[in-house]
Amino acid sequence: MNGKMNMYRKSWSKSGHQGSRLALMTKLGVMTGVLSLTLAACGASNSSSASSATTSPAGSTTSQLTIEGTTAPVTVNNLNPYNGNFGVDLMYNSLMLVDPINGTLSPELATSFKAVNATTLEFTLRKGVKWSNGTNFTPADVVFTFDMLKKYPALDGGGVWDQLSSVTASGDTIIFKLSVPDVPLNLSLASVPIVSQAVWSKVANPVTYTATSPVVTGPYTFDSYAPTKSVFKKNPLSFEASDVKPETVAFLVGSSSQSTNELLVANDTYDFSYNYFPDVQTTYVARNPKYNKYWFPAGGVVALFMNLTEAPFNNPDFRRGISYAINRQAVENKAVFGVEAVAPQTGLILPGEQAWTDPSIPNNGLITQNDATALKYFKLAGYTEKGGKLVNGSGQQVSFSIMEPNNYSDWVGAAQQIATDLGKVGMNVTLNEPTSAVYTTDTEAGEFQAAMGSFGGSGSAYSTFNPILNSSFAAPIKSAAVSNWERFKSTQVDSELASLAAATSTPAMIKATYPLQRLMYTQAPIVDLYYGGMWGMFTTKHWVGWPSASNPYTLPATWDDDLLAILMHVRPS
Repeated sequence: MNGKMNMYRKSWSKSGHQGSRLALMTKLGVMTGVLSLTLAACGASNSSSASSATTSPAGSTTSQLTIEGTTAPVTVNNLNPYNGNFGVDLMYNSLMLVDPINGTLSPELATSFKAVNATTLEFTLRKGVKWSNGTNFTPADVVFTFDMLKKYPALDGGGVWDQLSSVTASGDTIIFKLSVPDVPLNLSLASVPIVSQAVWSKVANPVTYTATSPVVTGPYTFDSYAPTKSVFKKNPLSFEASDVKPETVAFLVGSSSQSTNELLVANDTYDFSYNYFPDVQTTYVARNPKYNKYWFPAGGVVALFMNLTEAPFNNPDFRRGISYAINRQAVENKAVFGVEAVAPQTGLILPGEQAWTDPSIPNNGLITQNDATALKYFKLAGYTEKGGKLVNGSGQQVSFSIMEPNNYSDWVGAAQQIATDLGKVGMNVTLNEPTSAVYTTDTEAGEFQAAMGSFGGSGSAYSTFNPILNSSFAAPIKSAAVSNWERFKSTQVDSELASLAAATSTPAMIKATYPLQRLMYTQAPIVDLYYGGMWGMFTTKHWVGWPSASNPYTLPATWDDDLLAILMHVRPS
């Protein structure tokens, strides 16, 4: 699994510097060593490493909801909301919940948000909120929290202080002043866990503080800990106590063996787990079709990245030719066996971002393979087919490699299909399959010809386009870039991104994305392929109301805002 190659900026992220949902998934992937937990579905190794599986049945009582946590024993009971273990998301409220599908906000500690202008953002706080020790939650707690993140940058997972200049309170309104126009920063601000000033002001080092006696406002608080099981119980003083039905939520340690883990999941050890199972109908649903359900919605876009600093990829016509030469459905089938949809060449995820689509782009940006059209664009770029080979003006065949980590079976399959498709139009395309560590280093340094990767998925258009297209991220080759690994540069696009950042209303934001969508469609700086999945697996034996295609209220993740949203929807079966 590769979080590094996913270039979107998540609204906010725990674990300090990680800074993205996929980065957090990377953390989980490292824990498992078996299942890839991100858009790159998995390395299909059958690890024989020691299992730490628990055998506790799912929901031994209907008052408890059981979730698969890590696949290794948890040696430290770390309940720090910024870098803690599974479950901390249920204890610490943020200002508002961010819908990862469409970027909308719903109330938490704040009941409303307003962009006064492009550099002044305001959240209005809920009244009457209590901390779990019975003291009152106040605006000062919010100001203290953000000041603490400024003092300890390791806690600032979303890098909000890169754009903030001040945080103040006026009555129940929290006022964020920004150093540059950046209205989309509201999603990051909304997602920061808020802590008690009375408690945390006495902590010597908030970065290493494990908060084992947490004082919280969320619907759950700490109950018990063991290396293989952590339990959280309902917080009766929470304003959300009546919104959550499970009295307790348990996180059980799973298995580091894929085969053992599949058995645990299939035998309902957990009510909810996050796993990618190939042929999920056979390996999971068929084992208990009455109860076993799954939902693998789009969580981002898997794409072909090309090094735009070198020929032929520095030519937009050539890139567009590649876009038309690839059979996206065949690529998706080879990668994830038809469980995801192909992606439009606009950077958007549909249908969640349907309202943002540029009506001037045909067919919502979906491109059907057409070799004749591909060859037309290749010819515009100066490349023609001769003797079954696509050659340049000097008669040299187009040859390049696609890089992907050698243990990401889905990306390997996708790259194989792309090589096949491009071979049909005369290219010689090979696969370069280093370790994931080398892959990450080389993509960040721009030392690749083409590479599999992913982006998007936060529900925010700005967080989709800015990391992949902003020139400021395009570091020189051999220098590590935090994003924009393909090294796209355009002063016009930078200006368009700035306009999007400064837009203060949804209609203005939507309109500001139109030139960016058209750029993606007509210049293909990245070739969108198919949606990367979020791998939610549920049993309805004890609890129902899980997110689904028919009720997509959030993404099926066992962490972050998504988990809290899920806990507020499930109910006894």
